Amino acid sequence: MATRETQRTGGLQAEVVVVGGGGAGLAAAITAVEKGCKSVIVVEKMGSPGGSTAMAHDVFGVESPVQKRAWVDARGDDFFKSAMEWAHWSKVDARIVRAFIDKSGDTIRWLEEKGLSFQLLPMYPNQAPLVRHAVKGRGAQLIRALHSNSKDLGVQVLTRTRAKKILRDKSGNAVGVLAVTKEGEVTIKAKSIIITTGGYGNNREMLKKYCPYYQDNMTYDGPRGNTGDGILMAIEAGAATASLGIMNLHGPGLMPETAADYLHIDTTDGEGQPLKMNMMPICREPDTLWVNKKARRFVNECYILQFFAYGHAVAQQPDGVVYTIFDSGIAQSMEEEGLFMQLAPHWFPPDTFTPLPGLRRELRKQSGNIVKISSSWGEIADWIGVEPAAMMATADEYNAACDQGYDPIFGKDRRYLIPLRNAPYYAIKGHACICDTMGGIKINENMEVIDTKDNPIPGLYAAGVAAGGWESESYNYHLTGHLLGFALNSGRIAGESAVKYLSK
Repeated sequence: MATRETQRTGGLQAEVVVVGGGGAGLAAAITAVEKGCKSVIVVEKMGSPGGSTAMAHDVFGVESPVQKRAWVDARGDDFFKSAMEWAHWSKVDARIVRAFIDKSGDTIRWLEEKGLSFQLLPMYPNQAPLVRHAVKGRGAQLIRALHSNSKDLGVQVLTRTRAKKILRDKSGNAVGVLAVTKEGEVTIKAKSIIITTGGYGNNREMLKKYCPYYQDNMTYDGPRGNTGDGILMAIEAGAATASLGIMNLHGPGLMPETAADYLHIDTTDGEGQPLKMNMMPICREPDTLWVNKKARRFVNECYILQFFAYGHAVAQQPDGVVYTIFDSGIAQSMEEEGLFMQLAPHWFPPDTFTPLPGLRRELRKQSGNIVKISSSWGEIADWIGVEPAAMMATADEYNAACDQGYDPIFGKDRRYLIPLRNAPYYAIKGHACICDTMGGIKINENMEVIDTKDNPIPGLYAAGVAAGGWESESYNYHLTGHLLGFALNSGRIAGESAVKYLSK
């Protein structure tokens, strides 16, 4: 940590300063040293490095050593085309997308050399080819490995040190960072700065200003340090913006706020501990019915069995509110056979198809503001706040589709078309949840920050989700793990570019 002595003597100095100690920041710092940089300082406002990476699970990669050993043919050209088609060649910089994808396989090699291990897993049923490199030990282990490697290389990490301003000289070059510690302000002089501060999912003012789908009832499940500091500093320093307003949403669901919000199931997890779970996976079961505040269906509930696929559809419903409805027959099936779980395998307990004895009892405990249980469709309608006739019309329409094994509106897979006729009926109130934001600072394929006149700001770089131009409107789940993948790859590219700049 910076000290009073540091301030008295005029501050710190390094060739490269990295603002933000998450995956992108540590990757940038390590790469800069590996490429010949003699001194690197990482400024991290929280008590330890980590950021969103510490909560992540997997890394996107193509043509990686892991895939080659498993005979998985995942080609960069194919996924570049997929990414650009997802974006409709609009609102993204194709050169940034290309640079990231082309780097991704080598980054898996780079991480393996640092002691990390990966398992290729699908994100949704029948996904092929497999590009999701699930980290053994998850994001926490990834951060531990990068942090340990950075210390071995002599990188100085200043925790509880919040950067507040990017400094530029009279020629416009980025020359330092003004930061704040508990002891006061400190100036860190540098020849190059890399901004890797993450998104702004925990900054409601920025969400309201930039995100058209934002709703006040959305919960945020990312790190509390993601408040958009780096984006705001870059804008103040003259940077242009790109992709501001993109949220990585999932839903329908709800995040538990207290211990009482968990369901306590009469079984144990894989380590013999009593199993507690939240209602989020139940809200996403494919054999349930999803309606909005007008009691209207709005989506195919089993469209891809991938929870990121539904977040924006949920957010666009009236007031961002959605109700998951099922009957006692489906509830009994959940107790006896478990959930399909529209979450990638091995993410949250219980695993797919683990029986959930006592589930109905636990749901009764939650009855009130979040859960409604009734033998009457009319009472369900009253709880939602619609006319009973509207709820009955939707139930009748849905049950008719189930009876004929064909959903003429949304084309739902007949395997999940199960009529709702066994009272009592269950309704769970949910909404979209924010995993992170994506975009902010305009960059080019070298991760150079671009100013409002479309020119690079000398010595200033950005990486990770604080940077924009690589994702269009929502999370591209076909490039599974590409939020963390982009963070690591763009961090490495930024580190390389900063060292090239120093050599000039």
